[in-house]
Amino acid sequence: MKNDRLAQTFLEEIQDADEAAFYQAAHSFLNLWDYEYGHVSDMPNDMHQYIGQLAYDSGLVEE
Repeated sequence: MKNDRLAQTFLEEIQDADEAAFYQAAHSFLNLWDYEYGHVSDMPNDMHQYIGQLAYDSGLVEE
């Protein structure tokens, strides 16, 4: 599935990332996910652990 590959790529990018690289990868992931699927509300649960708050702060997830 395409979203599995997108999530796997993100996890590989953040494996040894410092804080700045993590935020860059997270924003990139959020933008790609939003572009591909139109919203991030259906993002896999394990991704929410990593970037759920960032998605909320970016306005891509509503309360």
